[in-house]
Amino acid sequence: MKVYLAGPYAARSTLHTYAAELEPIGIEVTSSWLKETHEITPGTEKAATDLTDDEVSAHARMDIADVRTADLLVLFTAASVGCEGGGGRHIETGMAIALSKPVLVVGEPENVFHRMGSPVFVFPDWHATLIDLARRHAAPRQHTFAGRSA
Repeated sequence: MKVYLAGPYAARSTLHTYAAELEPIGIEVTSSWLKETHEITPGTEKAATDLTDDEVSAHARMDIADVRTADLLVLFTAASVGCEGGGGRHIETGMAIALSKPVLVVGEPENVFHRMGSPVFVFPDWHATLIDLARRHAAPRQHTFAGRSA
């Protein structure tokens, strides 16, 4: 199973840690943004004004490809990781919904799309999400989720 982890850019380190928890159980993380080495500053977050247009375009196109490659998307709300962001994670979430991919929201919903019900499922925290991902990976033909469907 392949998953895309979407969250505020400032939470890159935290999500990198979560990705490391998935790999030993055989879940591949497609979020190449987690491997970026830019220092996280006001100029590299949100609209990334310290980066060139070409650099920003390349990052955006890579994120799009990564979402397309994933089987599902895990969205971390700002509150679940303790920081705000520019909203790119919401674009990625919309893409996943448009592509009919399941979306697992970690934390309280931030907008109406997080509460729309299937294919969007809400989990209170990373631990509950990780358990669901492990179950789903172990039984890939069963498409059930333990999260609440809004």
